[in-house]
Amino acid sequence: MARKFIQQRRQTKDEMFDAVVKNAIDFIDSSLDNLGKRPKNGIVDFYTAIELFLKARLMAEHWTLIVSKSDSASLSSFSVGDFHSVYLEDAAKRLKDVVGEAIEDEALNNFKALAEHRNQIVHFAHTDYADVGGIKAGVVMEQWRSWHYLHELLTMKWKDTFNAYIPEFERLHTRILAEKDFIQSRFQDLQPVIQQKQREGGVFVECGSCHTLAGLISETNPWGSNYVCMVCQKAGVKIRSTAEKVACDKCGHEFEFFHSTVSSCPYCAQPIDTDKLISLCKIKYTTGDDWWEEGGPCVAYCHECQYPKPSVFYIDGLWSCVSCFDRGWQAIACPHCDAFVTGDAERIEYFACHKCEDEMTQKMMNKMNL
Repeated sequence: MARKFIQQRRQTKDEMFDAVVKNAIDFIDSSLDNLGKRPKNGIVDFYTAIELFLKARLMAEHWTLIVSKSDSASLSSFSVGDFHSVYLEDAAKRLKDVVGEAIEDEALNNFKALAEHRNQIVHFAHTDYADVGGIKAGVVMEQWRSWHYLHELLTMKWKDTFNAYIPEFERLHTRILAEKDFIQSRFQDLQPVIQQKQREGGVFVECGSCHTLAGLISETNPWGSNYVCMVCQKAGVKIRSTAEKVACDKCGHEFEFFHSTVSSCPYCAQPIDTDKLISLCKIKYTTGDDWWEEGGPCVAYCHECQYPKPSVFYIDGLWSCVSCFDRGWQAIACPHCDAFVTGDAERIEYFACHKCEDEMTQKMMNKMNL
């Protein structure tokens, strides 16, 4: 491939690495600079920075890893930037398969969500943001969540690779922390509107994105309440809580367990992680809902968090995951792979569950000779 309109000077691999990292830093600065004037541009810039940092990590391992078709990589073309580079998913796959440094699912899913926002903005239009204040608040939260994972990668997991840039990362960290003050300021500014809504009968819950008590409930279902946050404009679901208890297998005391903040038994301090909750719940929750067949599996795989072990029990009238603490989905046996899973029943029946989705997709592609 030869560039027709752009020519760059030849650079060494170290110079290219430095240029990519500095470019990523510039994009984060640009993302923050745009918040007050063009907040949607902030999403585009921030996502671009994430991709660049992942490419830089691949480059540090070997320059061919960022070329989309590694088998046709040319060092001479690479040195002048004349190549097609990998995108997020391929970069993450190569980090896992080649470098041996898998990005945690929670972080990768966050980056993918940001990519979807970016694609909506760049290729069509994004309908989530209705006003300038809401746009800025929403973007601040998107940036904060993504930066949380990115900062951890850059300053901890990949510290040896990016050590020379740590001062710049800490400068960015300070800037991003400062922007969070805007959320509380906007929440205070909206108090008259929120109070008027309450006088009119509106009910508010804590927003899962910006954590302000500004989520105006629009619909109530058996599993929880749908809301739209007046601060950050994000739609969400406030899951119906439960006060169910399980007995600690060390001290015998019962404790409320269905909350992400539970990390130990409140009586004997025994550590409580997901695997421990699964083992405790298996003792207590041994049946399913009205559609459950006696003798069948009563613990399902969660399609939301995709915890590697079955983690969804029928608790207090709802299928409930003790890993991500989501509730209310259906649990069925997948007709394609026989796994007992949660998810959209119709999608599972006519396409696949999350356990066999890749396999079913490949089969469909093979049938179409793709």
